[in-house]
Amino acid sequence: MNKACVENWFWFGDNSDLDCIVYCRLGLYRSIAGELFPHRCTNEDLEEIQTRLLRSLSSIESESQYIISPHGEVDCLSSVREVFDVSSISTVQPGQAVILGSKGFFATINMNAHLYFSQMGPGTQKLETWKELIALDERLDHELEWACMENYGFLNPDPHHIGSGLECEALLFLPGIMDSSMYERVMKGLLSQGFELSVYNGDDSQGEAASPFVKLHYTVPPGMPEQEGIERIKNALDGLITGERATRDRLAQNISDEIADSASRAFGVLSHARLLEKEECRTYLSDVRKGLVYNCVHFEHQEGLLQHLDRLWFTTEALIRQNLEMIEPHQITEKNIKSLRAKLVRSILSQYHIDRGI
Repeated sequence: MNKACVENWFWFGDNSDLDCIVYCRLGLYRSIAGELFPHRCTNEDLEEIQTRLLRSLSSIESESQYIISPHGEVDCLSSVREVFDVSSISTVQPGQAVILGSKGFFATINMNAHLYFSQMGPGTQKLETWKELIALDERLDHELEWACMENYGFLNPDPHHIGSGLECEALLFLPGIMDSSMYERVMKGLLSQGFELSVYNGDDSQGEAASPFVKLHYTVPPGMPEQEGIERIKNALDGLITGERATRDRLAQNISDEIADSASRAFGVLSHARLLEKEECRTYLSDVRKGLVYNCVHFEHQEGLLQHLDRLWFTTEALIRQNLEMIEPHQITEKNIKSLRAKLVRSILSQYHIDRGI
């Protein structure tokens, strides 16, 4: 497995809003003028479109890319799903490809549209640099010519992606909103503005409503300029951050002991366990994260701890698969996997220690 799949940890640093926002991803859906949409294409058509797109992308992106196709390392898809948090991709069919690049670049060919390309970054960083994505779009348009009509904008198979074709997805950490039972109210308010909010546990599962992780999704509607869409996204995120932090401050006065207890217990297990289940591990990581953002548990020299917790959340399973490549398949057991997971977690968290006070 190519290590490019697990080394793109670009979004875990330089994030002043890390207590509320893990990442934002901006993406564009595009189709080539004069070509059938993917679901109407033959395999030969798809292969030809794929070749054109790969050629154009390689000529524009000067830095190295990693391409996953049916002829390449498909076993790397599991890591891509986890590290890039794109659970919708399960297989790569003939004529399709997944591309990883620098600075959080991620693209798919002949899935949904001829080309979907995005950039992912920490906090709201990618919202500030969205024009870089538009600039890449314009350069590709010069090479390929996108399907576009003056009245409708860019044309794509999915009606939601007609117009600007601009989409945003953000992963949020909102324990205050969830603990105060405000989630339903917040969700309805955002829904009225065209946003989708869903409880998130990873791996395309939504889990229990108590999970503090939430995904925000927004597709800029037809007729709305990209700039206005970006402003709407910023305003929604700013509102969520303000509401979340205010709610935490209020709740912490009443439940700080319970939060500190859960976080301390979770950190103790993660720091000393010899066997860890995947979901058990993620639950404990979430509990420690919650204690930190509520400011109810304190560590000696805790700088970087939030980033490390998130790296463990997204990359532990990919790192396990890399390590298991050195073991004969018939020798791999469930106990091996649990032991390796615990060892990886311990190795990262061993540098941190809870400040017990006097």
